[in-house]
Amino acid sequence: MRANRQTRRALTLAATAALLTLTACAPAATASSGGTHAAPGGTGHASNGGPVVDNSATPGWRVVKRFGPDRRPMSGLITAVSADDAWTAWTGSISVVEHWTGGAWHPVTMPPKVAANVWWPVAIGAGPDGEVWLFSGTNPTLAIRHTGGKWVLQRIPRWVLRPATGTISTTTAVFGPHNVWVFSLGAGAYAAHYDGRSWAKMAMPEVADGVSAAAAGDIWALGPGVTFVMHWNGVRWIKVGLPVLPLPSNATVSYSNITAVGPRDAWVMRTISYKSSPPSTAMLHWNGGAWLTTASPADVVGSLVPDGHGGLWADGIDINPGGFWYLYHLARGHWTQFTPPGVFIHSPEELTRIPGTRSVWATGSNFSAKSYYGVILKYGP
Repeated sequence: MRANRQTRRALTLAATAALLTLTACAPAATASSGGTHAAPGGTGHASNGGPVVDNSATPGWRVVKRFGPDRRPMSGLITAVSADDAWTAWTGSISVVEHWTGGAWHPVTMPPKVAANVWWPVAIGAGPDGEVWLFSGTNPTLAIRHTGGKWVLQRIPRWVLRPATGTISTTTAVFGPHNVWVFSLGAGAYAAHYDGRSWAKMAMPEVADGVSAAAAGDIWALGPGVTFVMHWNGVRWIKVGLPVLPLPSNATVSYSNITAVGPRDAWVMRTISYKSSPPSTAMLHWNGGAWLTTASPADVVGSLVPDGHGGLWADGIDINPGGFWYLYHLARGHWTQFTPPGVFIHSPEELTRIPGTRSVWATGSNFSAKSYYGVILKYGP
């Protein structure tokens, strides 16, 4: 359950372009360093020498599905319930919905009236009982729902999906037919919750800018502030304070990529930006009592997911040299860098964990001389 990939890719690429411009304008000695400022309370990844590069390229990663050819770039969403149950929705000039049943991806057939609303999917979520919700920018007052073995259109209040800067940026978490959450960046300081009968506004300390759910009673969210993150413990939203940093006058701090593993196990990326030099980045790990600081894999991280074995997978890009997205694996305190197979390496992948396993889904894109393709990658069995 991640924020919609079209919006996140646009924002990430825009941020990367800004950082690349900053690097080009910075003094040569600073630009060549890959980041000369150490983050207070921890070091950025560059000062640790960066991730180890694995020359075997992509062990464990493979392309399992391609969509296309299409005349427009294709963008895809995936939600995973288990090793044998996942759903994906893609859009370009065509729209595609498919279901993973453990051995292959299978096309999903919907009634024409329902299928007409699939274009421009912004969020997809699924529960263990076959409950699936697909939210689309085509009509933000309708949700596409799979329940009782059939696909239907279900009306939702106008305040559930709200545009932010002209785009709908949304995250959903589906735990069953009576427990559905929707977080919309353009909404106020609330989450939309469906209890099987009606929708309600659930007040939050801040507007949710990033969300990750480990369980129905364990949801983590970032807001626009820089002093705390938000945690749903099954009863209410509580604030979990972030470390207070002594920053120089030319620096600002921001947080991104909230990633939930459990109630006492969450990750967030911290970026300290400077006016005239590259940023300093670090990963913060919540252990239930304190935030511990470790190196980040890259200057910009697109997505971050648990590996099911105490580590993390990430995709990201460095600003110097910039332009190439890689996959990164954190294990035993060290990051290893991999080249993703079968995708256009100048665009980010999007990672989705497969609950109960050590496997990961990833979506990406590629193109030929005349056509565009959507690509699904998988790590593990």
